[in-house]
Amino acid sequence: MAVSNGRLQPALESEGLASRTLLVAFCLAAGISYRLLVGVLPVSVLQLGVISALAAFFLFLAALARRTANLQRYGGIPLAFFIFTCAGIVGDQGGFIQHVLVRTVLHETPTANNPLASTVMGSVLVQLVSSASLVIPIILLTKASGNDLQSIFVDTTRTGWALLVGIGGFVLFYLLSFSGRAQGLFPNGGVTPTRILALTPALIVLVLCNGLREELWFRGLFLKKYGAFLSPFASNVLSAVIFASFHVQVRYTPALLPFLVITLILGLIFGYLMQKSGSVLTSTLFHAGSDVPIFLVYLASVS
Repeated sequence: MAVSNGRLQPALESEGLASRTLLVAFCLAAGISYRLLVGVLPVSVLQLGVISALAAFFLFLAALARRTANLQRYGGIPLAFFIFTCAGIVGDQGGFIQHVLVRTVLHETPTANNPLASTVMGSVLVQLVSSASLVIPIILLTKASGNDLQSIFVDTTRTGWALLVGIGGFVLFYLLSFSGRAQGLFPNGGVTPTRILALTPALIVLVLCNGLREELWFRGLFLKKYGAFLSPFASNVLSAVIFASFHVQVRYTPALLPFLVITLILGLIFGYLMQKSGSVLTSTLFHAGSDVPIFLVYLASVS
């Protein structure tokens, strides 16, 4: 849905405030519940089972909505959370499957400073596998649900200015990190410019993978679904709040509160870029650039 002359379109105007508030509350609870379960439950078969049950619950709600005349237009919302949870089960970096990959297959031990792996190559491999494991289910389940990929902003026909803005944002954040000005928020032990240059190929892979996975996971899946009952701006705010909530337990910055504020603002920017361009490409590149100082913290502590 869109906004016309500062007013919601008729379909949204007819939606009661109480109904919209209830739907927003559901979306917040649905998004945050996954993170709470991952944060509270230790990595185990129990965690896997509980999160799988959550996915089944969302699928049940989606099926129920589609069979109820008054709820059909909202059926895409619990379905999106079902896909979100399934993708998280397979590809979340804090989940059971990655835990098995890192410790059993790669025989590496993540540390407090690098939750991916204990080497540069291990970090790259884990990021590649976990990102593919999250993105592929999103695409397959979206297609299986009868929706096209444009519904999640996967649109290769929209480039031009979007590509230029994304690349410009990436370069800006990279230069900021290279200059050392990001160390106040993301201390990396004073990594030298020479070391940053040596790590740049790994950094590019890491941040591009993370940018794509998080943009599809937090925004691509949801922005158009929220449009069933919210304006584009409100949809963007809702997705940005859920996105920021997933960062409350990070350990790569000592300034958590300022970081969360910045994360919320960046989330709004990423969502705006995705909505304006109609493609995940711009926000992915911009997001990837903003992750450069974070992954420098990771790689600064590995062999």
